Amino acid sequence: MRDILRLAVGAIPNDEARAAAALAWALAAGAMLGPRAECVEVRDGVLWLRAKDADAQAAINSISADLCRSLNRSLPNSIQRIAFLP
Repeated sequence: MRDILRLAVGAIPNDEARAAAALAWALAAGAMLGPRAECVEVRDGVLWLRAKDADAQAAINSISADLCRSLNRSLPNSIQRIAFLP
């Protein structure tokens, strides 16, 4: 599944790439953390999220390195960090 996602993301337009990033986010973050933040976009190595609340943002920040490693197994573009939009 992850190999298929990796191939598909590299060949699709921006809206669909954003959907693929959202799917990769859901896979990486899991059922407990994934729904607590919306994947907005991936740009210049940064995954931009909108957290539901400060607790969600803190939880994501505490494991951001692990999340980036997991995301990089699914997405063709290297995610170097996770950032938040208001």
